[in-house]
Amino acid sequence: MFDVLVCGSLNVDLLARVGRLPLPGETVLGKALQRLPGGKGLNQAIAAARMGARAAMVGAIGADADGAWLASWLAREGVDGTRLSTRESMTTGLAYVCVADDGENAIVVHGAANTTLTPDDARAAVTTLPPKIALAQLETPIATVAAFFEAARRNGARTILNAAPALTDGRDLLALADVVVLNETELAHYARASSDALIEASLKTYADCAHMLGASTVIVTLGARGALVVNDREFVHHAAPAVEVVDTTGAGDCFCGTLAATLARGATLQAATVDAIRAASLAVTRQGAAPAMPYRHELRE
Repeated sequence: MFDVLVCGSLNVDLLARVGRLPLPGETVLGKALQRLPGGKGLNQAIAAARMGARAAMVGAIGADADGAWLASWLAREGVDGTRLSTRESMTTGLAYVCVADDGENAIVVHGAANTTLTPDDARAAVTTLPPKIALAQLETPIATVAAFFEAARRNGARTILNAAPALTDGRDLLALADVVVLNETELAHYARASSDALIEASLKTYADCAHMLGASTVIVTLGARGALVVNDREFVHHAAPAVEVVDTTGAGDCFCGTLAATLARGATLQAATVDAIRAASLAVTRQGAAPAMPYRHELRE
């Protein structure tokens, strides 16, 4: 049995560093350009593996050099990639990432092969690579994620949904997840609240919105403010350590991968959340997404 099976996307990230993010219609000059492995699925699988989990991934790549490069990255990180499907007629996913000097980012994703991942692909992965924790996001088709969670639950796995990016159909998946992880913007979307009203809102306001989702447990990530764990009985806030932010691109993925790995080891949800916050706080002090994921020994140190 695997500790964590991730159903998700694999992208090549073209990361441009800029002084500040451009306004609509504005052109800014880039300072540097990097080509890095990415995609929410790949990032989260690597985060889980670096936290000591026996991790595997189901996803789709193109029959191109980019796909082979991403598969080799997973292999080097110890992530089982035997359920990666290669699409002969598709290119590998690509993301255009702008990162400003203050660490904030803006991202455009071209799904490509990721959009072809099927429910049968997901079900087969659960059968051949049975996990303790099944983790998914929304950069692959909704029907595929639903099939993944349904199969995982039938096999006794605990399901975690990172409800990102915020999609209209994403609400249909909330009931299939034992734990839903989202940020403030995504919470506003799913709770049908104003994003402006939730900026720097009170913890009680976040908890009230989380209750509206109807999920059994919701974790709201709050950036520098830490994270809020909400269930039908209580809400618990965990603060984040103060760090010097370099790049926030992979913070959410680091949080989710670490959460899954720590839960697979038998930790409580609150303890796993604390570890996830600490790991994400380390990740934002480094450049990139997948390469920035910390190792378990770094949390101990």
